[in-house]
Amino acid sequence: MAPNVHSIAEAQFLPGFSSLAIYRGDTMIGYTLFGPDPDDHGMYWIHRLMIDARYQQAGAGFQAVLRVIEEIGERPDRSELVRLGYHPANEAARKLYAKVGFAEEGVAPWGEMIAAYAYSQR
Repeated sequence: MAPNVHSIAEAQFLPGFSSLAIYRGDTMIGYTLFGPDPDDHGMYWIHRLMIDARYQQAGAGFQAVLRVIEEIGERPDRSELVRLGYHPANEAARKLYAKVGFAEEGVAPWGEMIAAYAYSQR
Protein backbone atom coordinates (compact mmCIF):
# COMPACT_ATOMS: atom_id res chain seq x y z
CA MET A 1 0.00 0.00 0.00
CA ALA A 2 1.40 3.34 -1.03
CA PRO A 3 1.76 6.05 1.63
CA ASN A 4 -0.94 8.73 1.51
CA VAL A 5 1.58 11.39 0.52
CA HIS A 6 2.47 9.32 -2.57
CA SER A 7 -1.21 8.95 -3.47
CA ILE A 8 -1.85 12.67 -3.03
CA ALA A 9 1.08 13.48 -5.34
CA GLU A 10 0.00 10.81 -7.84
CA ALA A 11 -3.51 12.29 -8.02
CA GLN A 12 -2.06 15.52 -9.45
CA PHE A 13 -1.20 13.63 -12.64
CA LEU A 14 -4.34 11.49 -12.98
CA PRO A 15 -7.10 13.31 -14.88
CA GLY A 16 -10.52 12.90 -13.28
CA PHE A 17 -9.20 11.45 -10.02
CA SER A 18 -10.30 12.69 -6.62
CA SER A 19 -8.02 12.66 -3.59
CA LEU A 20 -10.19 13.21 -0.52
CA ALA A 21 -9.87 13.18 3.24
CA ILE A 22 -12.43 11.20 5.23
CA TYR A 23 -13.80 12.88 8.33
CA ARG A 24 -15.87 11.90 11.33
CA GLY A 25 -17.12 15.23 12.59
CA ASP A 26 -14.11 17.55 12.68
CA THR A 27 -11.57 14.72 12.91
CA MET A 28 -9.77 13.41 9.85
CA ILE A 29 -9.91 9.62 10.10
CA GLY A 30 -8.95 8.43 6.64
CA TYR A 31 -8.17 9.02 3.00
CA THR A 32 -9.45 7.90 -0.40
CA LEU A 33 -8.25 8.16 -3.99
CA PHE A 34 -10.55 7.21 -6.85
CA GLY A 35 -11.15 7.93 -10.51
CA PRO A 36 -11.37 6.63 -14.07
CA ASP A 37 -8.45 4.32 -14.85
CA PRO A 38 -7.12 4.97 -18.36
CA ASP A 39 -5.55 1.49 -18.34
CA ASP A 40 -9.02 -0.03 -17.84
CA HIS A 41 -10.94 1.87 -20.56
CA GLY A 42 -12.03 4.62 -18.14
CA MET A 43 -13.54 2.19 -15.61
CA TYR A 44 -13.71 3.85 -12.20
CA TRP A 45 -11.44 2.36 -9.55
CA ILE A 46 -11.11 3.06 -5.86
CA HIS A 47 -7.31 3.00 -5.69
CA ARG A 48 -6.99 3.85 -2.00
CA LEU A 49 -9.36 3.75 0.92
CA MET A 50 -7.77 3.92 4.34
CA ILE A 51 -9.30 4.38 7.77
CA ASP A 52 -7.13 5.09 10.83
CA ALA A 53 -6.88 1.97 13.01
CA ARG A 54 -8.48 3.85 15.91
CA TYR A 55 -11.70 4.23 13.88
CA GLN A 56 -11.91 0.79 12.32
CA GLN A 57 -14.64 -1.65 13.32
CA ALA A 58 -16.98 1.25 14.05
CA GLY A 59 -18.72 1.67 10.69
CA ALA A 60 -16.43 4.40 9.34
CA GLY A 61 -15.13 2.27 6.47
CA PHE A 62 -18.63 1.22 5.47
CA GLN A 63 -19.85 4.82 5.45
CA ALA A 64 -16.77 5.96 3.52
CA VAL A 65 -17.23 3.32 0.80
CA LEU A 66 -20.91 4.21 0.47
CA ARG A 67 -20.02 7.89 0.10
CA VAL A 68 -17.37 7.17 -2.56
CA ILE A 69 -19.87 5.01 -4.50
CA GLU A 70 -22.40 7.85 -4.25
CA GLU A 71 -19.82 10.43 -5.39
CA ILE A 72 -18.81 8.34 -8.40
CA GLY A 73 -22.46 7.68 -9.21
CA GLU A 74 -23.09 11.42 -9.53
CA ARG A 75 -20.40 11.87 -12.17
CA PRO A 76 -21.56 12.12 -15.79
CA ASP A 77 -18.63 9.99 -16.99
CA ARG A 78 -19.08 7.22 -14.45
CA SER A 79 -18.76 3.63 -15.52
CA GLU A 80 -21.42 1.02 -14.79
CA LEU A 81 -18.95 -0.80 -12.53
CA VAL A 82 -16.54 0.44 -9.88
CA ARG A 83 -13.59 -1.79 -9.12
CA LEU A 84 -11.10 -2.03 -6.29
CA GLY A 85 -8.43 -4.42 -5.12
CA TYR A 86 -7.34 -5.77 -1.77
CA HIS A 87 -5.05 -8.44 -0.38
CA PRO A 88 -6.79 -11.83 -0.72
CA ALA A 89 -6.07 -12.66 2.93
CA ASN A 90 -7.65 -9.41 4.21
CA GLU A 91 -10.87 -10.85 5.57
CA ALA A 92 -12.01 -7.53 7.06
CA ALA A 93 -11.80 -5.87 3.61
CA ARG A 94 -13.60 -8.81 2.00
CA LYS A 95 -16.48 -8.54 4.48
CA LEU A 96 -16.68 -4.76 4.27
CA TYR A 97 -16.80 -4.63 0.48
CA ALA A 98 -19.26 -7.54 0.27
CA LYS A 99 -21.55 -5.73 2.75
CA VAL A 100 -21.54 -2.67 0.46
CA GLY A 101 -22.33 -4.85 -2.57
CA PHE A 102 -18.98 -5.56 -4.22
CA ALA A 103 -18.64 -8.99 -5.84
CA GLU A 104 -15.27 -10.65 -6.14
CA GLU A 105 -14.04 -11.15 -9.71
CA GLY A 106 -10.85 -13.07 -8.93
CA VAL A 107 -7.19 -12.52 -8.18
CA ALA A 108 -5.34 -10.19 -10.55
CA PRO A 109 -1.92 -11.07 -12.00
CA TRP A 110 -0.35 -8.63 -9.51
CA GLY A 111 -1.86 -10.57 -6.58
CA GLU A 112 -4.80 -8.47 -5.43
CA MET A 113 -8.36 -9.74 -5.17
CA ILE A 114 -10.43 -7.61 -7.55
CA ALA A 115 -14.03 -6.83 -6.64
CA ALA A 116 -16.64 -4.81 -8.55
CA TYR A 117 -19.71 -2.85 -7.58
CA ALA A 118 -22.48 -2.64 -10.20
CA TYR A 119 -24.73 0.42 -10.16
CA SER A 120 -27.49 -1.69 -11.71
CA GLN A 121 -27.93 -3.45 -8.33
CA ARG A 122 -29.10 -0.25 -6.62
